[in-house]
Amino acid sequence: MSKYERTVENLSFDFRTGRPTAISGHKTGEAQRATCSAINAARTSGILEAAQSYAPGEQVPVDVWTNSFERALNDWETPLIELSNLGLNYDNEGFLNSSYLTPLKSGAEAEPYWDEEYGVVYKLFNLRNTGALGKKLVLDRMTEDEEFQIDFRDADLRHTLTKLSVLNDAGALATEIVGLADSGDYLVAKQPLATPFKDFKDDLRTAISAIRAIVPSRGGFRQNVAIISLNGRPWVVGDLHDRNIMRDSFGRPCIIDALIGAITPAAMSQMSWLREAVADAAIFRKTGKKPSYDLFDEIDDSEL
Repeated sequence: MSKYERTVENLSFDFRTGRPTAISGHKTGEAQRATCSAINAARTSGILEAAQSYAPGEQVPVDVWTNSFERALNDWETPLIELSNLGLNYDNEGFLNSSYLTPLKSGAEAEPYWDEEYGVVYKLFNLRNTGALGKKLVLDRMTEDEEFQIDFRDADLRHTLTKLSVLNDAGALATEIVGLADSGDYLVAKQPLATPFKDFKDDLRTAISAIRAIVPSRGGFRQNVAIISLNGRPWVVGDLHDRNIMRDSFGRPCIIDALIGAITPAAMSQMSWLREAVADAAIFRKTGKKPSYDLFDEIDDSEL
């Protein structure tokens, strides 16, 4: 029995993957979120340890994978998931389909499959041939004279694992890192099923508040951006469009996916408003109290 199985509660058995799981239905609470945090930390360590042994984007046959990484798998109990257990197989054109999971609309990063029987969604992040795995946000600027702007860059396995953990721990829709596909070509995550938002502006506001994020008072960003502080580290959260804002099983607006980027000391040293937003986010995280201002009051619906 692994360390996280001995130390966390609220685990049940996932009959699809054969692994312990914190998410066994569409209803989750803070206890399940905390369990996800422990699972995510343990599985991230194992996945990254095993991943050091192969080139980014390399697709490794399962027998080679298991033989090459046997020690890492034993030491870290890295979860290898047989996609066939999810009913997933490749068709003649090389696309995945499932015999009993329902494919949902794919995003830029992941292919989601709904398990109607258990009320959960499995998300498959494709380890692309370029070694990229999804996207991340970077605060950057082209010249010394202009403000920092949000730029999208290719993410890697480490960043995507971090993103899934950060969003879960911050208060977005509960997310569990399940493991790597035994073929080496997919990272598998799991969430409870969510339903569409009712009013995007109001639900976005509530979902941002749920992760104890601060909408910066300046910056002139060309998208919805929020700042969070988690475990003493500041992050910028973006990609908060209408497909990433939904409602959980209790009807609470939530972020189901987003992109994040680390906020560097250099960026904070050059922008007082960013320092203030980070400080406010740290207070919000610690106390649960928002600052007195609310930038959304100044935003017109057409800007969202």
